[in-house]
Amino acid sequence: MNLVENGSHLTELVPQASAPKVPTSFEDLKVPRTVIENLLLKQISAFPKSDVIFLTRSMGISSNLVEAMLADLKSRSLIEVYQASHTSVSSGNPILYALSEAGMKEAEIAFRKDAYLGKAPVSLDDYAVMVQAQDVRANHVQRPEVVHALSDVYGGERLIPLLGPAINSGRALLLYGGAGTGKTYVATRLLRSLNTSVYIPYSVFAAGNIIRVYSPQHHRKVDSSDTVHSFSLKDKYDPRWALCERPSVQVGGELTMDMLEVNHTEHNRVWLAPVQMMANNGILIIDDLGRQPMPVSKLLNRWIVPMEYQYDYLTLPNGQQISVPFVLTLAFSTNLDPEKIGDPAFLRRLGYKIQFNPLKRDDYQALWESTADDRTLSVTKEAFDVLYHLHDLHQVGYYPCLPKDLIGISRDILIFEDEDPVITPQILEQAWQVYFTEDGKGGGRR
Repeated sequence: MNLVENGSHLTELVPQASAPKVPTSFEDLKVPRTVIENLLLKQISAFPKSDVIFLTRSMGISSNLVEAMLADLKSRSLIEVYQASHTSVSSGNPILYALSEAGMKEAEIAFRKDAYLGKAPVSLDDYAVMVQAQDVRANHVQRPEVVHALSDVYGGERLIPLLGPAINSGRALLLYGGAGTGKTYVATRLLRSLNTSVYIPYSVFAAGNIIRVYSPQHHRKVDSSDTVHSFSLKDKYDPRWALCERPSVQVGGELTMDMLEVNHTEHNRVWLAPVQMMANNGILIIDDLGRQPMPVSKLLNRWIVPMEYQYDYLTLPNGQQISVPFVLTLAFSTNLDPEKIGDPAFLRRLGYKIQFNPLKRDDYQALWESTADDRTLSVTKEAFDVLYHLHDLHQVGYYPCLPKDLIGISRDILIFEDEDPVITPQILEQAWQVYFTEDGKGGGRR
């Protein structure tokens, strides 16, 4: 049973799709054997004198396949076999493998082609089938799940009847409204209404290239079975996949068009999946729409075909083009006027356009009290009186970001002055002056 924290509760996540079976032959891998052999050469080059169990665990394929490749490499004089000393044997396997001089040359060639190290890739076809099987639209949510997902969102009651159908639709969302109204915060909580987990491949083989998909930054495992040291994989699912929570990928002003294509890091030649491919079966949040270095129209036009047909077309490093599933919730968050960010053809494809406004006064005060309590602080009644006076004086709305920011500054002041953990009118006024510009409206709302 896989449990994850969902608000203040532990929720059981059930895989939406059937577990991928462990391949027992090279045909089952659906990836050319030479690709797997090159990966094995690179693995032994990076970790000399490895045993079968280590190689099996590192590559995520059955031990019989590893042993078959080792026998073949040995017959071609590419590897050397060593008898392990008693002190170096941790797995009970006394046979260790290292590259010969000829094997080192072959590994060097393999590394020049691509520097990927890790689990063996899955085929593009198998990836496409799995993504479709895990489509969020096949597992509809109802009101109780959305209520639970937004349980820590003050003022979320108004959003529940809007966001619930939006999640079920699988269509793109436009979240718009003033800075600091909680658009991004709410978007990151949408997936909490889905009590299902998904299988994410460590990498995908497509048109001669290995593309890394799994990212610890964006994918959170809910099953650690792939870390268990075992020689037999018969009773497990295919270790080339990781069972994860549905991914939540967020990009903002740093987004460039290169990040939407297969690319590599500056330090090595490992080809990385674009952000939308990492977000498949989850949510991709384009935050602060309008702050990206490219024109908004160019960015929006990039999504028209994927949103319409649920497939995206990517150009690989060798110049070939592939189609990959685009099965995710795409959420745009912006402070801009919706009528000014795109033409009618694009706005039509945004199935749900949801406006965010400042909180009502009761919700705003409740958020203040909860946030202060989390910081082991209290707020006097007089401080609240001053707070509302400052809002009225400077015509600042009750933005959800303000309690966290102003309470944080107040706490810093209290610690520095070595005063009791109580926010008084004087402390609040000082925090307000630090946070806002002279006109009272220049705070860091987001």
